[in-house]
Amino acid sequence: MTSEAAIKNHKLLQIFCIIFGIFTFITYAASKFTPGKLVVVLTAVGFIGFFTALTLLGIRLKNFWKILSTAIISLSVIFIVSYILLFAFVYFFQDSIANKTSSFFQPVSISPEEAQSFLSSDISDIDLKTSDGIHLRGWLVRNSSETRTPLVIYFGGSGSESSEMIPFAEKLEGWSVALINYRGFGLSDGTPTQSNVLKDSLIIYDTLSERGDIDPKNIVAMGYSLGSGVAVYLSDQRIVNATILVSPYDYWTMIGLNQSPIYKPLSGIMTHYFDSISLASRIKNPMLCLTGSEDSVIPPAVSQRLADSWGGEVTYIEYPGEDHSLLFHNNNSSRDVLDFITEIGNR
Repeated sequence: MTSEAAIKNHKLLQIFCIIFGIFTFITYAASKFTPGKLVVVLTAVGFIGFFTALTLLGIRLKNFWKILSTAIISLSVIFIVSYILLFAFVYFFQDSIANKTSSFFQPVSISPEEAQSFLSSDISDIDLKTSDGIHLRGWLVRNSSETRTPLVIYFGGSGSESSEMIPFAEKLEGWSVALINYRGFGLSDGTPTQSNVLKDSLIIYDTLSERGDIDPKNIVAMGYSLGSGVAVYLSDQRIVNATILVSPYDYWTMIGLNQSPIYKPLSGIMTHYFDSISLASRIKNPMLCLTGSEDSVIPPAVSQRLADSWGGEVTYIEYPGEDHSLLFHNNNSSRDVLDFITEIGNR
C-alpha cells in the first residue's frame, strides 16, 4: 500500500472512530431520560464500533506517539461535537420531551378483568372524560357510610399504577380516596405528559368536588414521588384543606431529579418541570411530608428543602430505615396520614 493510500485509510478509520464515538456519547446521554433496552443496545453497538475502529487505527499506525496524538484529537472532536449536539438538543427539544412524551412516567397498564376484580361494596370505578376526549379511569374507595364524605385525591409516582394503593386507602377510616390513573396507566387512555397530567388534576378535582357524595369543603391533595409535583400544583390552583406529600422533590428536569455528570455542563439551560418549590411559598394550607431516611431516589434533604419553603404549617416525618417505597411497607405511614387528615377535618 502506498503512503498516500495508507494516510487515506488512516483518516477513514479515524472518521469512523469519531462517528462511532459521537454516536456512543449521544445514546448514552439519551439513556438518562429514555428508559428501555433499545437505547442500551444502541450505546453498546456504538461503543463496540468506536473501540474496534480505534484498535484497528492503532494497529495501522504502529508508532506510539502517532497513536497517542490521533487518540487525543479524536476524543477531543468527539466531546466537542457531542456537546454541541447535546446543547442544541436540550435547548430546543426538552419542552417537547416533557410535554409530548411519557418519559417522566413509565406507564403501567392492567387488564379490564384485573380492574374489575377490585370492585366491591366500598370500591366503585371512576371514568372521567377530559376536554380532549381522553378517559381517565380508576377507583373511589369509600371508608364511610355517611352521605357526604371528605376526600383524598391521590397522585402516584412514576411507574405506579393506582390500584396498588387500594390497601393503603382502605385504612383511611371516615374518608373517601380517589385513585385515578394518569393517562396511559391502568385503563386510562392517552399518553401522560407534564402538561396534560397537570391539567387533568384540575379536571379530577372539579368533577369529584361536584359529586353529591363528596364534601367539597374537605378535600385533601396527596402525591407520592413524581405525583407530589401534581399534588402541589393542584394545591396551588384549587382550594384544598391540606396537602400530603410522600418523598417529594423540589423540582424535576428532563433527566430526572439528579443532574447526571454528563449533563452538568448544561445545567444552566435545564428547564425545571413539576416545579414544586416555586409554588410552595404561596400555598398556605397545612402540609404533611413523609420521607424515608434511606431513600436514595429522592433523598430526605431534597424533601426537606421543599418543606422548608412551604407557606403553611408543616408536619415532617422521617421514617428510620425506610426507602422510597415507604407507603407500601409495614410502618406507621397510614396511621400518620389518618391522624393528620382527621385533625385537619376537625378544624
